[in-house]
Amino acid sequence: MAEKPQSRDVDINDAFRSDSQVGLDESDRLKLARQVLMGMAAICIGVFVGYASYPDNKALVDIFELIKIGALPLITLIVSFYFPNSAK
Repeated sequence: MAEKPQSRDVDINDAFRSDSQVGLDESDRLKLARQVLMGMAAICIGVFVGYASYPDNKALVDIFELIKIGALPLITLIVSFYFPNSAK
């Protein structure tokens, strides 16, 4: 019969050195913002086209309202976070 491995406590300071830092440079940050915004834009446009094509569909009406009151303010929040001082 195989022996069970012994469990032992792991010190978090051993696992993560205090001098290591994780960071994103500016180009990676902008690339992430662009990808998030493009994905959200594609979803919004798809919902808008579906709503325009089938305005009597109850599911599309509900999703349209969710996009209108939820996603569009979220997009503006992302844009204002990544581009806070555009009037330099």
